Amino acid sequence: MSASRPVLRFGNRCLREVCQALVPGSGEAAAVLDDLWASLDAGDGVGLAAPQIGILGRALVVRARPAGGRAVRLEMVNPVITGTSGPDTPFEEGCLSFPDLYLPVERPAGVTVAYCDRQGRKQTLHDEDLVARIVQHEIDHLDGRLFIDHVPRWRMLTAWPRLSLIRLGRLWKREADCR
Repeated sequence: MSASRPVLRFGNRCLREVCQALVPGSGEAAAVLDDLWASLDAGDGVGLAAPQIGILGRALVVRARPAGGRAVRLEMVNPVITGTSGPDTPFEEGCLSFPDLYLPVERPAGVTVAYCDRQGRKQTLHDEDLVARIVQHEIDHLDGRLFIDHVPRWRMLTAWPRLSLIRLGRLWKREADCR
């Protein structure tokens, strides 16, 4: 059983690092996925990527229940977006690394992703709903991008006071560094 790791907050350098591939099906990849689930459960979110808990490996987890759909529980190792579809649509996004901050972000409505599952088997996901948005958000984390990078500068001015408080809170907590 994995222990929950604290979710790193805005300002921690791990959130801006590009993650390295993991060996699909390995014990290391499985341990990262277990840590992600434990931390996601503790943070009560819908998705979490490895750099958010200080691990610079390409892995993420998603737990969502789209409106009118069945519950989704995904584990992705080395995910790659292979295509997008539909128009860019705005949606109010939040992030566990940015507590209590929600901003409208435009992303493609649909996404196709190639990835490996926990056992190392190649998989493909195609979604045009909430899961598509969550997966795009989490893959951004693996590439050192944050949801605020998709927000126009003028809107960021209104969010700056909240961002400053998040960064200050991170300094008070003395967060761990990347591994």
